[in-house]
Amino acid sequence: MTERNASGEYVSLVIHELRNPLIGIDAAARVLARDLGAHPAGRRAALVAEEARHLLDLLESVTDAEAAASGRLRSVLRSVDLAAVVRAAVEGAHLSEHEVRVRGVEGPVPVRADARRLRQVLGNLLANAGQYSPAGSPIDVTLSVDGRPRRATVEVRDRGPGIPAAQRRRLFRKFTRLTTADGTRGSGLGLYISKAIAEDHKGEVSYRPARGGGSAFSLRIPLRTRAAAARSR
Repeated sequence: MTERNASGEYVSLVIHELRNPLIGIDAAARVLARDLGAHPAGRRAALVAEEARHLLDLLESVTDAEAAASGRLRSVLRSVDLAAVVRAAVEGAHLSEHEVRVRGVEGPVPVRADARRLRQVLGNLLANAGQYSPAGSPIDVTLSVDGRPRRATVEVRDRGPGIPAAQRRRLFRKFTRLTTADGTRGSGLGLYISKAIAEDHKGEVSYRPARGGGSAFSLRIPLRTRAAAARSR
């Protein structure tokens, strides 16, 4: 067994041992929060549930990062409507402190993709936009289609401070952590995993400084071809 494989198995074991207790803590805290309502103990229980969920999300990110590093990150490709995936990702982002404006193509945008994985990528980009930009600022999500090459692009643009030029080359490396708008730091895994998922779809995730300030991240994947559509039937 190689050192990388041994390390991956150890990480998987640790994650498994941590995940089950956290699931129990999350479930119990949610029940307490619901039953106690506005009581101070209820609010504390809700906070415990929130932190447990955060840790579970972090464990999921570590699992995906290990899979990406070892080439085991896999997507289940089917014919899906990218426009519907974008809408679902925006609805699931819960960015209540921002106005999320969805623009561009509204009709079906057929791609051959893993809808869950694409939502994961867009969820990462939307979460970053919310964390790295001031409360109350808008976030623009634009879906467009290019004829040559045949591909679809989803751009997520925020109104934050942008990313210094010195940090841009390592944006998509594992454990690259930037400071958020409120001074906290992310896990450093979201963009790394997003890049791996995009590449598994024969696409890419890229960054550019937005005109007028802020950051713009784009997910690009090929449009579904007729041959791919036939294989999906």
